[in-house]
Amino acid sequence: MSPKRDADLPAERRVLAAGAVVLRPTAGAPEVAVVHRPRYADWSLPKGKQDVAAGPSGGVETLPETAVRELAEETGLQVVLDCPLDRHVYPVAAGTKEVHWWRATAVAQQERLPDEEVDQIAWWPVEEAHRRLTYAADVALLEQALALPPTRVVALVRHAKAMARSDWSLADAIRPLTDRGRQQAVDLIGLLGSFGVQRVLSSSSTRCVSTVLPYVTARGVALERSSRLSEEEGAERAESVQQVVEEFVQRTADAGENVLLCGHRPVIPHMLAALGVPDTELRTAELLVLHVDASGEAVAREHHRPSR
Repeated sequence: MSPKRDADLPAERRVLAAGAVVLRPTAGAPEVAVVHRPRYADWSLPKGKQDVAAGPSGGVETLPETAVRELAEETGLQVVLDCPLDRHVYPVAAGTKEVHWWRATAVAQQERLPDEEVDQIAWWPVEEAHRRLTYAADVALLEQALALPPTRVVALVRHAKAMARSDWSLADAIRPLTDRGRQQAVDLIGLLGSFGVQRVLSSSSTRCVSTVLPYVTARGVALERSSRLSEEEGAERAESVQQVVEEFVQRTADAGENVLLCGHRPVIPHMLAALGVPDTELRTAELLVLHVDASGEAVAREHHRPSR
């Protein structure tokens, strides 16, 4: 499945929301997190509306960030998103509501007191969820989540907006980000965190390192740099780029880590080839998220971009 880029969808009279099918293993069948909403007297999967107001960094939250935030607010669960699931589209008073869904894993849980929005939170065995979930669409989402194989994230981002070459007189490898680019890099923190990125491999060029450094610093994850991914060394050396990427992906697969690659427009086609993905144009700071199975095949992919 290949969801459209968020920015490509028409915005007129559209209410965006996001949620997740959160599964946890047990000795028997997996369990799924559900909520009871007193206003509707229903049992459903947790979801909520996108916050369109600018956040602390000034950017509007992406839909993956919406899903993570809403799960925390409705259930107290801190989650990492997995594969995207089918979206739900239906009419509401304000126009059309479009709910984006992911499979997710809980990494922590805090106590949440009942309120008028959610007064009960439960973990139900799958069989019980089939019987008791109020909406057939939620049951279908649960079935879809269960049918997908275990995956991990291998993501690729094009560096954020950099200063124009014509305005820079020093070595291109140290050409910096613009103010907008630095804002984009900060906006990536929440987005990358939504997918639980644990390790980063970046071109050694300043504009790439500066794109991922805010996330690396904020989350304390490992950062590796390679000059072989730089534009100077990698643009015309496809085999070298592919070797670096393949070795990194294999090494992190053995550790089961979710990872991020950062590169330049002329080098990205070689990086994509190493991932077995057809060439696709990425705009500045645009993130391609691949959900790969144990064999390294992409089960699902999605595009996301900061709002600036």
